[in-house]
Amino acid sequence: MLERSHLESYICYCKYQKNLNNKTLKAYRIDLMQFFSWFFPYDACVSSTHIELYIEHLAKTYKTSTVKRKIAAIKSFYQYLIYKEYLEHSPFEKLQVHLRQERLLPRTIDNYTLSRIFSAAYSDLRESQSNNHYFVSMRDVAVLELLFATGVRVSELCSITCENLNLQNQVVLIKGKGSKERCIYISSPPVISALASYSALRTTIDSPDPYFFLNRDKHRLSEQSVRRIICRYTPTDAAHYTPHMFRHSFATYLWEQCGNITK
Repeated sequence: MLERSHLESYICYCKYQKNLNNKTLKAYRIDLMQFFSWFFPYDACVSSTHIELYIEHLAKTYKTSTVKRKIAAIKSFYQYLIYKEYLEHSPFEKLQVHLRQERLLPRTIDNYTLSRIFSAAYSDLRESQSNNHYFVSMRDVAVLELLFATGVRVSELCSITCENLNLQNQVVLIKGKGSKERCIYISSPPVISALASYSALRTTIDSPDPYFFLNRDKHRLSEQSVRRIICRYTPTDAAHYTPHMFRHSFATYLWEQCGNITK
């Protein structure tokens, strides 16, 4: 199969020309290898009919959003093959794909539960019995405050370096998807206080990593660790919450505040 022989060159193109991150590259590779494996028995050139059959095949197993993502990865790959003149025509030409997806409102965390989460985190900070416990608790408070106050993605939060944070000017430089940068201004006193307190502790840590948020081993805090932080302080009688729900809660809070201002 001609297309399969160009997989590695396409991945390199996505990494160095399109500046896609490793998670996206991994997803592209998995989606394309899955397609190649499904197509292998046909032993022919991929046509629009094959794409339609593959969509039907995926729809039997995956959610609509997942099917769309997998098909988008394949379509992008064929656009690359045309661009490089490895192929003259794409099987997606004149192909109309209509996948109806149910629109669900994003889940958020209610104000009462948010209050309980922050209360638990600050309580743990006050009751810390050792320097290490205090460091971890202060970091957790800073993480939670920054997550809710800015709505940053968990991957963006974990990638913040010490140089990205300017507490004097109350600015955080965020590096988002596609290496795009943006500045976030922090005006909330509790957030500034939490970040300043953690920053003072962070400056005493001799770590080989330049990242602002560190784990217990003094290395970059992982995205999974942030999820565990949220679980640690979430009340046992509450639902399971994710960092992404903090992001949606932040957006909802801003919307409510704007509504109150305009009234």
